[in-house]
Amino acid sequence: MSNIAFTALIKSKGYNQKRLAEETGIPPGVLSLRINGVNDWRWPEDSLICAALGITYDEFATYFPTSSTIKKSSKPKEPTKRELAVDAIKAFLEYLEQEV
Repeated sequence: MSNIAFTALIKSKGYNQKRLAEETGIPPGVLSLRINGVNDWRWPEDSLICAALGITYDEFATYFPTSSTIKKSSKPKEPTKRELAVDAIKAFLEYLEQEV
């Protein structure tokens, strides 16, 4: 079953599922299964989605009321050195674009 309201929210924020998957690092197939209610959301996926869309967890939960018990992984994922480097480069490029 498709979550039309959440899909509309994604689009209103300038994303489609593929781009949101890329932005959050969630595999596109997994994201689709979560949005369509086939699989439950897991932490930190919900946090990544909230951050990307600029919404609170409470707003997120209104779209997925049956996922109120988000399954937590045993330990939060630490960013890899590569991810940290990519984030630093992105921030630097954004800074340069603002200075031009």
